[in-house]
Amino acid sequence: MLVGTLQDTDALAALLHGYSMFAAVGLQFVSVALAGLFTGLVFDWTSARFFVLGGAAAAIPNALFALRLAVHKGRTPESYPVVFFLGEFVKIGVTLGLLAWVVHLHDQVNWLALILGLIVALKAPLFALLIARDAPRHWPGSSDDD
Repeated sequence: MLVGTLQDTDALAALLHGYSMFAAVGLQFVSVALAGLFTGLVFDWTSARFFVLGGAAAAIPNALFALRLAVHKGRTPESYPVVFFLGEFVKIGVTLGLLAWVVHLHDQVNWLALILGLIVALKAPLFALLIARDAPRHWPGSSDDD
């Protein structure tokens, strides 16, 4: 029974190796959704809507950026810095564009909720470090196997 559990853990670790950026993006979406639900229950649903819109303005470009990096995986290492920095600039531009679009669509903007949603989404990946702290130090299939 224990051997099967260890094999399942190794298989899961191998599956998750290289996908930590998607875990961080997923953590962003979950954090914004839960905090938005809390905002709606404690305050009002208009504030919750702006909270979620602010968080989505950061999480959606991050998800697209993570997808772009995943697609680029396996190509020449010399091209990584170019893809990364251009992707960062595009991500920031898309985030600002989405925020401007939200402000343009709504006559009355709840700025506090919008900015707090943005902050929660941007700080959520820092909590991924707390989760990763408990992860195994040696991932199966990593370059350390050599």
